[in-house]
Amino acid sequence: MDNDAARHELIDALALVQEQFAELAAVEEARAALSATATRADGTVTVTVNADGVVTQTAVDEAYLDDHELTDLGWHITAAAQEAARDVEWKVAELLAPLAQRREEMPSLSDIVDGAPDIRDLLSPVVPAPVQGYGGEEEPDEYPTVRSAR
Repeated sequence: MDNDAARHELIDALALVQEQFAELAAVEEARAALSATATRADGTVTVTVNADGVVTQTAVDEAYLDDHELTDLGWHITAAAQEAARDVEWKVAELLAPLAQRREEMPSLSDIVDGAPDIRDLLSPVVPAPVQGYGGEEEPDEYPTVRSAR
């Protein structure tokens, strides 16, 4: 490859990197605003999590005890939190998908300049680890023990 062609390819590759960094800032801002909410126990238990899957709000309606047992409350809160965490994990993945696709389409700098690093390695996406825990829809066999503080 002659120097002019290599220079043009390098300029194009660097333009892609610049676009990626610009979009990364916008995606990170959008990610920071993400949350998900899930409900259980006929809508009387509501849990909201942020983009990292961290619980930010939990609400239990006063009507919960009309139709549900206090001993089941811990399970309902846990299940709602896990569902919300899975939902927000999908939202984050959808948000990051265009960045990952563009990263895969980028050329390797080593094809243009001998010994240069691969641009894709420099732009490795940071993806949060999947949320671990109970993922089924069925209730577990054992419930948590709830004690009064009296």
